[in-house]
Amino acid sequence: MQKTEQKARKPHRIDWRLSLRTKWTLIVAGTMVLFFALFASVLYQSVSQILLSREQGTVQDTLAAVDQRLGSIKEEVTSLTVNPLLNPNIYNSSANDMPVPKQRSSFFSDSLIAKLSREDITVSVYDLKGGMKGLVFSTRSPEAPYTDNKTDGTRYVRSDGGLHLLATRQLHSELNNKHIGTAIVYNRMDAYNASMHRLLWQIVAIGALVFVLILAVSVFLMNKLIKPIRQMTETMTVVHDDPNTSVRVPALKGSDELSQLVGEFNGMLDTLQSYIKQQQRFVQDVSHELRTPVAVLEGHLQLLNRWGKDDPQVLAESLGASLQELDRMKHLIQEMLDLTRADNAATTYPDAVTVVLPVLNSVFNNTTMLHGDFQIEKDFDLPATTAIRMYRNHFEQVLIILVDNAIKYSQKRKEIHISAATDERTLSVIVQDFGRGIAKKDLPQIFNRFYRADEARSDTDVSGNGLGLSIAHRLVTEYGGDITVESVVGHGSLFRIDLPLFKGPLPPEEAAEAKEADNDDDDGLPPGIIKMS
Repeated sequence: MQKTEQKARKPHRIDWRLSLRTKWTLIVAGTMVLFFALFASVLYQSVSQILLSREQGTVQDTLAAVDQRLGSIKEEVTSLTVNPLLNPNIYNSSANDMPVPKQRSSFFSDSLIAKLSREDITVSVYDLKGGMKGLVFSTRSPEAPYTDNKTDGTRYVRSDGGLHLLATRQLHSELNNKHIGTAIVYNRMDAYNASMHRLLWQIVAIGALVFVLILAVSVFLMNKLIKPIRQMTETMTVVHDDPNTSVRVPALKGSDELSQLVGEFNGMLDTLQSYIKQQQRFVQDVSHELRTPVAVLEGHLQLLNRWGKDDPQVLAESLGASLQELDRMKHLIQEMLDLTRADNAATTYPDAVTVVLPVLNSVFNNTTMLHGDFQIEKDFDLPATTAIRMYRNHFEQVLIILVDNAIKYSQKRKEIHISAATDERTLSVIVQDFGRGIAKKDLPQIFNRFYRADEARSDTDVSGNGLGLSIAHRLVTEYGGDITVESVVGHGSLFRIDLPLFKGPLPPEEAAEAKEADNDDDDGLPPGIIKMS
């Protein structure tokens, strides 16, 4: 008892599995965001390289201008020699009587002043000693940090949350090529840092917006795509509860894979339900049709058990009636099996090909041999190579059913006509009798299983279970054909079957059979009336 209570208190496990819609949404949204991130990264790096190249160009131009301006100094740079050339406040006084080129006479108009006036650029000049003691000139404070590097070069440093550029150039006199000092340019790159910071935030903002939009579109598309699958799941649940339900998944517009899936799913349900109905109908029909012979057998056996064992006449009559009912049951079961197989005939023999003329001649010859008292006419106006996409035994079975049905109901005028012809696409076979005919009210139902007209039921000379025409109908329709009937009471009936022709080269066995039929001449006479007596 205690174990049962503990088992009952066991907590329910949480199912953490994601739905298909959630998985697809995350995959699509994640993929699109990844592509956007890659694009944004490439864009960010490209813009950064362009702006960095521009800043490097500015720094190099500044160093070149400083080097050119200080190239007229012969000895090591000092404050007295550098300031008159780089400081605009004292530029007009000619310190140390240094010659000033004419092209530099307007200091404030040349490009150097524009570069030196940038607030984010600091230009410092050091003498040969270097360090803080060697500083001889700086455009602003703090000065550009001195480096011990004795060669020209640039490097980036990260400070105050931004990227800065530090460039060094060794100064040489143009007069004697003597090393006179070092010029260092320190570029804080305020414009670059601000632009990249602004671009980064724009990318983040746009990325967030794009993510939201992609997520919304993904959810919308996934809902639209998943809807048919959800409907299929719901339909399967309904079918599970009620196998005979008429509920189906609504058809989708278009002809994409999903609409094809819905069509195939609905077709599968139709096929499944047809099998279920066939099974149910088979059981109902068998139980209904076997009830009478079983009851007859039971009655005779009870009769024999009571007093028939001592009465030879009763014994003989009961045994004869019982054997007759058993024979009827045997034929009924066989016909029921044939009818069940007919429902799947085309799928059982999907590639079967039958040459028509040999089968027609075989049925005609067998019928004339078995029913010599009948006048049977044939008119087979078709080439020997005429073939249909149908299993041979099934085609023969349909012909036998129609001919046998014509003979059963032609007891007064014993005459049967069998004809066959083709057009471009169809084989037509007609079986006509001149018997009692079928009433107009019975015509719509004669292909229903176990259906027999009232006149046939009351006629003890006509045997049958009412399954033959139903089997023929199912076989013909399974192979894509059609079967129709015209009848007038007292004048006979005309059954017609139309089957699609087989187009293409005949298989080897069928080709040989067609050739043999073409060479075979029954009696040397043209098709016409053949009377068997």
